[in-house]
Amino acid sequence: RAREAAPLGQQPFAMLKAVSRDGDGGTCTVISVTALLLALAGFSSFLLRQVAIEPGQCFADVIAAPPKDAREYRTLELDGGLRAVVISDPTADSATAVITVSVGSLSDPPSAPGLAHFLEHMLFTGNAKYPDDHAYFDYINAHGGSANAATSLETTHYYFTIPAAHLLPALERLLQFFVSPTLLSSMSDREKHAVSAEHAKNVADDDWRFQRIRFMTSGNPACPLGKFMTGNMKTLANASTVELRAFYDAHYTPDRMSLAVVGRQSADELEAAVRSLAAAIPRRP
Repeated sequence: RAREAAPLGQQPFAMLKAVSRDGDGGTCTVISVTALLLALAGFSSFLLRQVAIEPGQCFADVIAAPPKDAREYRTLELDGGLRAVVISDPTADSATAVITVSVGSLSDPPSAPGLAHFLEHMLFTGNAKYPDDHAYFDYINAHGGSANAATSLETTHYYFTIPAAHLLPALERLLQFFVSPTLLSSMSDREKHAVSAEHAKNVADDDWRFQRIRFMTSGNPACPLGKFMTGNMKTLANASTVELRAFYDAHYTPDRMSLAVVGRQSADELEAAVRSLAAAIPRRP
């Protein structure tokens, strides 16, 4: 992965799971709501709870912050279904944002283990508005920020931290990942090698190896946890950009996304920015 970013282990964040119910009281859907604890020294934790207004109705977000926390918190939901929490901290020197998509390695097709992770890499390689594969990190690094991403079992996270004055341009560049990614075949081989290099690094890690053994010996051979998820050159050899685009179109929809933004702008300004920038993320059938 051609990027200059702090390792994931140095970018702590907490993820809270929120449950929403559709309008007819039917199927429950788990929506990941990500609360960043990046960049802001002493940033107080908060709790996002789901409280049903009335039986059968959609759940409402209620934020419980520490009594002496002067920051302003606000939740919102866009027409496309993307849910967000914005946090205004006028004293902040750094700002941060993370977007979580509710799809991960457990959704890899049997023909291409590691496809979700491969897609995570490919989204950094350009989009219609910023076609250069270095555009995103060039901006982040030029302004003293850091960025990264992570694919887990059921979710994929993309996040950055940057000096507060540069939050909105960085956020606009991040959200373009989900508006018009190019997913060029010319970038495919490079990113497959990057994914494979991550796997080679993982193999040398005792904790990772122990986890793999634990998953593979669960006692149920049909358990999806036992499958290979990171991806490497062998498992992704036949993964085409056509398959990658199909996976993206199927899973990267705004109703499966949640966003958290922390900045020194007012809550009104942050909400307006999120509504404007994220509105371009297309809805799909």
